Parts: sequence; structure tokens; C-alpha cells
Amino acid sequence: MSAQRRRLAKKPRRPSFGVGGYMRRNFFAGLIVLMPFVFTFVIVRWLVFFIDSRIAPLIPYQLSAWALEHIGIDPVRDIPGAGIVIFFVATMVIGIFARGLIGAWILGRIERVLQHTPLLPKIYSTTKQIFATLFRPDKKIAFRKAVLVQYPRKGCWTIGFLTAESIPEVSKKVGIRAMRVVFVPTTPNPTSGFIVFFPKEETIDLDMKVEDAVKMVFSFGIVQPPPPASGKKIAQRKTIGTTSRRRTKA
Repeated sequence: MSAQRRRLAKKPRRPSFGVGGYMRRNFFAGLIVLMPFVFTFVIVRWLVFFIDSRIAPLIPYQLSAWALEHIGIDPVRDIPGAGIVIFFVATMVIGIFARGLIGAWILGRIERVLQHTPLLPKIYSTTKQIFATLFRPDKKIAFRKAVLVQYPRKGCWTIGFLTAESIPEVSKKVGIRAMRVVFVPTTPNPTSGFIVFFPKEETIDLDMKVEDAVKMVFSFGIVQPPPPASGKKIAQRKTIGTTSRRRTKA
């Protein structure tokens, strides 16, 4: 083979920029932009109609008849999203009432009745604990941090979420001082998974936020968190924040 042929053989092939390639690239670019809007619209639409269909039967017929006679439409059944507004307002009113002195007293009486009713105490207490953890007023999330664990076997690493630093009974039974409680989620549905107890030394704390870790699990690992800031950048941010606070106080 001559030197000229060798040079031609080593030259990489240039990508094709024909009409087909141009259309394909633009199609996938449009798909990436369009699909999040479509999925968001479908989920919101389903949520609106789901809540409206549950709220509408609770509205008295007399109120609907009065609205039809004076307004010409039934707002709950004819306006999409009216059920969500009613649900939001009703829930907020119940919350205001429950936080008051009389509301707390009535709620305590109702809970006492439920605690003495067969089968209901476990269901009510478990549900209350779950929702109290998920919707804490201090805006702290249920998962404390994202951790790296070896699961389902040694050598395979996966992302888990720390839910408790230790459970005394478990640590005592297995003879290990610190046993962390880690929730190992499934993909793409991070709300299901397994509760696994790991020795503290077998878990690695990650610097990524819990929200970023959830996005990573939900997206099959495609959506990755931003790289952690270096020590110099963190020090600069702290210095800038301290300086701005001093200026504000001055």
C-alpha cells in the first residue's frame, strides 16, 4: 500500500450533514423540549380531573342548583380546577382550626376514640406519622442525606437515603454499635424500595443534595447533579456572605 493510500485510510470520516441528518437532529432537539411540557400537562390534567371528580359529589345539590339559577353555570362541575381550589381552601381552614385551642381539644378527643377502636389505632397512627414526616412545618425533608452503599451485593454500589442514624434495638441484636437505616429506592419510581440496615462504616456520605439524588434515581442516572464546589469556591462564598451581612448591619 502506498503512502498516499495510508494517509487516506487514516483520515477520519466526516459526519454526514445531509437532509436526513439535519431533520433527525432537529427532531430529537424538539422532542427534548416538547416532552417535558407534554408530561407535565398530562400529569396536571389528570390531577385536576381526579380531585374535581372527588370534590364534586360532596357539594350539596341545593348549592349547585342555586349557582345554575343565578350564575348560569355550576363552578365545581363546569370549571376545571375548582375542586383543587376548594380542597386547598378547606384543608387550610382545617389546619387553622386544628392549631387553635378548641380545634386541638376536639382533635384530641377524636384521636382518643380512634385509639380505642379495634384495628383503627395502627392504621391511624402509622398514617399520621408518615404524613407528619413528609409535610413537616419546618420544611425539613424526611431523608437526612444521600449515601452510597454496597447493594444488593459487595462490589455493587447504589444510592440510598439515610432515614435514621441508628436503631438501638437493631444495633444491640446484631452486636454493632452504629447501624444506619438506609432507604434503597427502586428506579424509576423512587417512592418504592427497601429498608436496609448498614453498619455506619459501610456507608459513604455524598455531598449531593437529596433532591439531586432523587432526580438521578428517577432519570435512570441520566440527570446528574452538578459537580461539588471546590474548597476555594466555598471559602469565597462564605467570605462574600460574611462581608455582605456586615455591610447590611452597618
